[in-house]
Amino acid sequence: MDLPVLQASLHWNYSQLTTKVQIAYRATQIPIGWISWALNPLGRGMIGSQALLALRHANGSMIAYSTSITSYNPSMLPGELGIPVSDVSAEYVDQQMIIFGVLGPLGNRTSFNHVWQSGSTVSENIPQVHPLSGQNVESMGLINFLSS
Repeated sequence: MDLPVLQASLHWNYSQLTTKVQIAYRATQIPIGWISWALNPLGRGMIGSQALLALRHANGSMIAYSTSITSYNPSMLPGELGIPVSDVSAEYVDQQMIIFGVLGPLGNRTSFNHVWQSGSTVSENIPQVHPLSGQNVESMGLINFLSS
């Protein structure tokens, strides 16, 4: 599914049997930036999001991890999510960063608010704030893994 802003797309496979979803989120990004995609099981927007994040390490390798977004000034450090997550990884190919991961089991729920982001600044391998206007504040929507 092409997402409406930030030159991004989301690919997924949902298993009704396990209620797990395998995702691949890709976005055009400069090599020194970062990208993130998240489900928000609590509401709409950034606060409460359970995020997967990718960035290029100072040594050139890709880093991918999960982080919870609990405020408008989150730490962006690796952390546990309220949603089980596994197999998180990332790669950089053809000027696109790609995050892979498995979320779930999600139980009976297949519809979620989701948000996605990108930023151009990383300091000491920590993503820095993204722009607070334009496409960066429009990057949210509703996704149904079963019917979308």
